[in-house]
Amino acid sequence: MPVSPTIEQILSRLRDFREDSGLSAEELEEQLILGPGWIHRFEAGEAIPALDILIEMLHLLDRKPAELFEGIESQAAAGSVARNLLAEKLGHDLVLQFDYADHEASYHLESATLKQFEEVLRLLRDGLAGAQQKSDAVVAAFELAVTFWSHTSPSDLWWFLIYRAYLDPFNHPATEARRNFDQSWKRTGGWALERVLVRHYGPFLQQHGINLSIPLGDEKELLVGQLEVPSRLEPDKVDVVLSAPRDDGYPVCFGVIHVKASLAERRTDDVELSKALVDAGYCSPFWTMDCKSTPSESPINRGELGELLGDMEDARSAKRKDFEVDGFFSACFSYNSRTKPTPVDQPNVAASIYACDFKDPDDVFTRFVRAEWNRFKTRST
Repeated sequence: MPVSPTIEQILSRLRDFREDSGLSAEELEEQLILGPGWIHRFEAGEAIPALDILIEMLHLLDRKPAELFEGIESQAAAGSVARNLLAEKLGHDLVLQFDYADHEASYHLESATLKQFEEVLRLLRDGLAGAQQKSDAVVAAFELAVTFWSHTSPSDLWWFLIYRAYLDPFNHPATEARRNFDQSWKRTGGWALERVLVRHYGPFLQQHGINLSIPLGDEKELLVGQLEVPSRLEPDKVDVVLSAPRDDGYPVCFGVIHVKASLAERRTDDVELSKALVDAGYCSPFWTMDCKSTPSESPINRGELGELLGDMEDARSAKRKDFEVDGFFSACFSYNSRTKPTPVDQPNVAASIYACDFKDPDDVFTRFVRAEWNRFKTRST
């Protein structure tokens, strides 16, 4: 967990106390019955000792707690107090710091202020404390983040900000202190992402006579039951549904949107369903943040769609070929700005990949959906 400058001062003073006492780190670990290396981690600010361990350390070093804190002045603003996610000001930007596997990682958020960062955190915290559904809080925090930092890849905001903030137990009520927040995120984040899609594009598509919805219960059974595919269709496998009224006003389902934070997240579970839908003439796009980065001190959220088709050889990843070669889905819409979209002049493309953002709902995604509805209507008449 990243630590604030104030905590660094205190832990550095703790090291001075030990050195003044003549005790080695190993000797102090022996007396405290700590595994090797813990004292070094405490003193280097790589870990924060529990309060009872801290008090016992001071006792063994013949120091009083008041000596540890004497003259220490806080250098931490509210947004930089040590948490799972810490923000520090750097010129006109922020540096977000967090633990990533074995690394103390950082992400550079351009043209950002601590006040904005704190507003996003407060919205998430207040929502997690009061909302009936945790996904409501995640949606609200993400929508505010993309409003503040529209110049930033939405995928980065989801992956490096919202996800990391959700993992911080102090953003949740104390009654949930023992919850596994990483496991909780898998379900909550999935629901939230579906709602982000519907809230951003739903009103615009509604103006064009198309319903983008997350149907439940009987409504879901009714819409999904209309899909004529050879294999048995499980309603719980369906994320977001596309429907529109026929001439008689009765809603007809013409597609399913597969919503995933990353391409690895249950993507293979959707391939069989999507291929059946595509073969039967339905709209079946894949909608993703394409979150994927390698743990490091400065991780880059490159995603998994990789390189384009080369002039001399095919250097595309297997996941890109799922779309461009195999056409397992009608199209792929990625909200990772590092995604390389399929060139419009690329030959023999089964399904194209598009790069999108949240600046305007009148974009390539809604143009695609409207074209698919027109195609479906023509086919059905």
